[in-house]
Amino acid sequence: MLADIRMPDSSIVRQAGELARDVSGDMLYNHVMRCYWFGELYARISTIEIDSEQLFLSAVFHDLGLTEHARGPHRFEIESANAARGFLTEKGVSNIMAQNVWDDIALHTWDMNFFRSGTSQAVQFGITYDVVGFPGIEIETADMTELLRRYPRLGFTRGFHALLEQDLDSHRPYPHAFHPCSRIAHARSGLVIEDLATLQARAPFAQ
Repeated sequence: MLADIRMPDSSIVRQAGELARDVSGDMLYNHVMRCYWFGELYARISTIEIDSEQLFLSAVFHDLGLTEHARGPHRFEIESANAARGFLTEKGVSNIMAQNVWDDIALHTWDMNFFRSGTSQAVQFGITYDVVGFPGIEIETADMTELLRRYPRLGFTRGFHALLEQDLDSHRPYPHAFHPCSRIAHARSGLVIEDLATLQARAPFAQ
């Protein structure tokens, strides 16, 4: 399916890709690009309609908050969303599109995007799949091989974990609240929260 998909070719897509390339290291840039393509593949597999431009913008900007370009006092997904919306409105993108991208990015560390539009679902799948995998959905071997050839992982599993640790260490305290029901479950039964490394180990990638 990968060979049949064409990345949107618009001025804002080209500018967004250039910004992501300029401010991200190779490992992080390859990650956000894989997220876009995994999202496109998910849309084909799931036969859902998407806005490929919104998918691309949300995917390539979703980790800006982990770069010096957009690092700030808020948790990284909020910094990423703010930087993305600011960039898009400055470039004349409609407020609706800029807000949709903001929402996709700000919500991607939870599961809310799976309950939103087809585009938002594709964004969420692309990001989730590249980080921890997604049980029940398999990418064709030929598509996976080609995507990893275009955008190698470059030690992503460890490297991304290190970026998140850096973000955690830069905040005291870290500004990310637990869901209220998670707090109740923790108090009742000692809810076990698995470390990211444990989840990453289940992903269909070697590194």
